[in-house]
Amino acid sequence: MHLDRTNFKNQEKKLKRHYREQDTLEKILLFLKESSDYESMSLNPIAIMYGFEALKLDLSGFYSFNLEKNGGRIRLIFSIDKEKNIIFLEYISLEHYLDFKKWLRENKKKRKQEVKI
Repeated sequence: MHLDRTNFKNQEKKLKRHYREQDTLEKILLFLKESSDYESMSLNPIAIMYGFEALKLDLSGFYSFNLEKNGGRIRLIFSIDKEKNIIFLEYISLEHYLDFKKWLRENKKKRKQEVKI
């Protein structure tokens, strides 16, 4: 699958002091690049080991991986275009999705304003 980093600007800087999580992020990104499609990715032992899951309710369309051991608070959040086999890296959440929900609300407002113009 192809990785799209256009919405991922400056997100990796959040992990500056989290060295283990940086290593985990690199492993996951390599795994995502090597995955051929969504089905093979979701059933892979690496996906299970790092807690791959679809986000629920108002966050539908997004998926996450744990970057900490034992299901911690730091997560990589991304979306997938299954038809084109593209993974859009979106956000690194340091607060167990709370900061991501705020970011998502702000982005929806910006996108609505861009559409009006």
